[in-house]
Amino acid sequence: MPTKEEAGPETCEHWSELPAHSHRTAMIDMAGILILVAGALGITHALLSALPSTSTDIMYHYERIIPAGKFLNGVIQDNDFLAILMFAAGALAMGLSMSVFKRSNLMLAFTGAVLGIIAIGFLLGAFFALVGLLLIAVSRREFMLECS
Repeated sequence: MPTKEEAGPETCEHWSELPAHSHRTAMIDMAGILILVAGALGITHALLSALPSTSTDIMYHYERIIPAGKFLNGVIQDNDFLAILMFAAGALAMGLSMSVFKRSNLMLAFTGAVLGIIAIGFLLGAFFALVGLLLIAVSRREFMLECS
């Protein structure tokens, strides 16, 4: 734990900032949940798009609800590499969301959110990951050490 003399202006959290700590903690927890859900949606979307014969009803209703879904599914079905990329990005986003919950590394948390956006996840997952990214950016001080 760094002391006040060793810690720079952005390396630790001062005791006077503790009242805002619980609000930031809730925002970080929500960001972790959103990134986790975005990764799961990305994996599900990749699998359902890559295996269209198993999911005709689900994808039909998705394409009816979200107009861009029909175009997106056509692109994913034509390019297996894109489905693999979405699956991998979703799995990595789910794994890196643990760095958000543990507050271990800010860059890994940002990376997990960006991968959640790349995973697309019925477009809803990309939105969830974007909101998670913004929540992490606003609450980045939560990843800092406490000054002793």
